[in-house]
Amino acid sequence: MRRPRIRYLAISVFTVYVYLLGSAHAEQDKKESLDLGNIIITPTRIGESESQISSNISVIGEDALEGCMTNNVADVLNKELGVNVYSASTYKTSKIDIRGFADTAVSNVLVLVDGRKVNSIDMSGPDWLQIPLESIERIEVIRGAASVLYGDNAVGGVINIITKKGRGPITAKIDTSYGSYDAILGDFEVSGSQKDISYYLHSKYYDTQGYRVNSDLLAKDINGRLCYEPLDSIHIDISSGWHKDSYGMPGGLNDTGELSQYGRRGSANQLDNADTDDVFVRSAFDFKPEIDDKKLGILSVDMSYRDRKAYSSFDYGIWGSTTVTYLIDTYGVIANYVYNEKIFDRGFNFLTGVDYYDSKNKIKGGGSGLSASTDDLVITKDEIGYYAYSDVEILPKFFINGGGRYQRAYYKFDQFSGLATGTQKKDPDESVYMTGAKYEYADGSNIHAGIQETFRFLATDEWYNTWTGLNTNLKHQKGIQYEAGIKHNFNDWLDLSVTPYWIDIKDEIYLNPVPAPGINDNYDKTRRKGIEVGSKIDLLKLMPARIFDKIDLSANYTFQEAKFAGGAYSGKYIPMVPSHQAGAGIDLGCFRHVTIYLSGRYTDKRYSINDINNETPRLPGYAVFDGKISYRKDPFEIYFGVNNIFNKIYSSYAVKSTFSNVRDYFPEPERNFYVGALARF
Repeated sequence: MRRPRIRYLAISVFTVYVYLLGSAHAEQDKKESLDLGNIIITPTRIGESESQISSNISVIGEDALEGCMTNNVADVLNKELGVNVYSASTYKTSKIDIRGFADTAVSNVLVLVDGRKVNSIDMSGPDWLQIPLESIERIEVIRGAASVLYGDNAVGGVINIITKKGRGPITAKIDTSYGSYDAILGDFEVSGSQKDISYYLHSKYYDTQGYRVNSDLLAKDINGRLCYEPLDSIHIDISSGWHKDSYGMPGGLNDTGELSQYGRRGSANQLDNADTDDVFVRSAFDFKPEIDDKKLGILSVDMSYRDRKAYSSFDYGIWGSTTVTYLIDTYGVIANYVYNEKIFDRGFNFLTGVDYYDSKNKIKGGGSGLSASTDDLVITKDEIGYYAYSDVEILPKFFINGGGRYQRAYYKFDQFSGLATGTQKKDPDESVYMTGAKYEYADGSNIHAGIQETFRFLATDEWYNTWTGLNTNLKHQKGIQYEAGIKHNFNDWLDLSVTPYWIDIKDEIYLNPVPAPGINDNYDKTRRKGIEVGSKIDLLKLMPARIFDKIDLSANYTFQEAKFAGGAYSGKYIPMVPSHQAGAGIDLGCFRHVTIYLSGRYTDKRYSINDINNETPRLPGYAVFDGKISYRKDPFEIYFGVNNIFNKIYSSYAVKSTFSNVRDYFPEPERNFYVGALARF
């Protein structure tokens, strides 16, 4: 009975918003005339400049994205303050961690594309390969909890990706490159606007043999965006995309013989493979009613649908094989109202809304021999959340904020074979709150502090395990974050931020390796504390130099301590979380046409996945440096890049055996090169 009530409520809310859409006017999105690199919507869902935000935020703008030394979003984020990226030897398996969630980071970091949630409802997390870097206008990264405004998954942070829109006369870009491991990239885009319509279309082809045996990857993407403004005050935004990939899964190499037998580039799992088919469509409506030139806020409705099919096959030799197919359908409706105007000459922001998602995950096993999977079940999840938030200037330049959210999920488990058959249901709910304060003591500078509660519901397949069946006794996780910080702008040439934080979580969801082969479980209590320091320098504003067009420097450092704070593992370190991270980069423009990019990152020692008792030595720390040089004279550009310049031999990811202290390593590429050319018309 509850699912129909949820749907009726969501449909009713949507109907009201559509009615208002048809009877009121909306203001055209004016971002074209603004500095897009300085507009933030992630932390509060309200447009604010970067200097006004009372959270630890960074923005990667379009210029930085065009000059980056990769074609993969995960690698771009790996250079950001407090972000740790690791993978199982392919781009497809990249995991992005913020604030020390390690192996469960895919479920504790929320990823949005144009406001559309792209975290899958299962444990696979966001599909970074499905987000073409070339179609992105900017990336906004918020570190820390955002559960009140965004609900599920927004525990360690939020990554909000804004894609490109057409602007001005029709333009086109063609880009092609070739790199190590027979990596071939072809990229094409066309965009523009005419009167009240803008359009953007992008297509990408990427094929590589990969660094390791059976790490080949083939990916194809097509996506587009159409914006229509029939009146000066109505904005309609429609986007859609198709993604298809197939890839090998080389697996890990253990330290008891496989590394020496196969070498770093070899594989003990040469037949394991997977593929993905993914389609989405999204439509958004924004409007801003006015009466006698008085602005009454902005009302928005966002609807989306996603159809995802993922298939994987694992070969176990004489024991046979295991295949699993996931069919996931997700419908989403997001509606909100924003008021962001001054009252009595004081700043006042107010936001309220509802998020609704209806998802179905069909899991079907197969294979051969003793390893064949008998999975055959459907897990549905309906989720609805209501939230409100306000930020008020109570004294000149002094703001207080607060908000709350109530969210409820309805799970239904239909099992048709396996360890049990039948239907079960679960309906967890949670209320979370936040409060904080900010003082803007100078232009571009502020000091802030805040407290926010967090939560995360279970992914659909966290309830279920092929070997142990369904476990509905699991709890959803709850926590609280304390954060303070300062952002200071030194005469527009240096921006410096310092952010200490403390996070306590109860019933954190994880894969318990004991008993083997592992079951999903709840930790008793975990604690994370740390400090993040970031800086950006515009050196030309400090020391003008005639031959240089720009000299932009950046540097960051993160200290984090992630430990179990209760239960059997109390006092132990959480695996795969480094205590120290650092990064630095330079973007150098000279002679009007030449740009040089250099960057480096350091990741400290950390325990292997599954090593919750800290029994084995930590993985060695590593420092990796990348570089790129480009020459641009419109309409053409050529570029050459080197990754891992100093040929560092390392593994970003390793897993301890559940039966012994043997570890499987996933080697990262050695020094590699790429060269490319593009043309803009």
